[in-house]
Amino acid sequence: MSPLKPTLKYMRVGISCCGDDWIQTESSRYDLERLGCVPAEQGEQANLLIIQGSLNSVLQVEVLKFFEAMPSPKYVMAVGTCACGGGLFPGAGVGALPVNVYVTGCPPRPEAIMNGVISLREVQP
Repeated sequence: MSPLKPTLKYMRVGISCCGDDWIQTESSRYDLERLGCVPAEQGEQANLLIIQGSLNSVLQVEVLKFFEAMPSPKYVMAVGTCACGGGLFPGAGVGALPVNVYVTGCPPRPEAIMNGVISLREVQP
């Protein structure tokens, strides 16, 4: 991973239990910021959209609007079984969004989330 890559600023759509493990990933034990991934203060600044949990059809439309308003280059990471494939709710995954990284698990471990960020940083220009 090159140290000259731009910082990933993320916004989360977390409506599920995966949020607990995301909080652990942001803690001092795992320290996601050392990988160059920081929370965005405003949605217009984010270039990484993190989807956690299942999305119903109404929420999919709103998330797609938010994705289209993000600056380029933009990335999407699906975290958890519900976001990756719908989980218990068939058809309630990420829908029409172009996902760059899938992090499976119910709930996914913080190490798996960090590996997803690392693999995203490897494909980042």
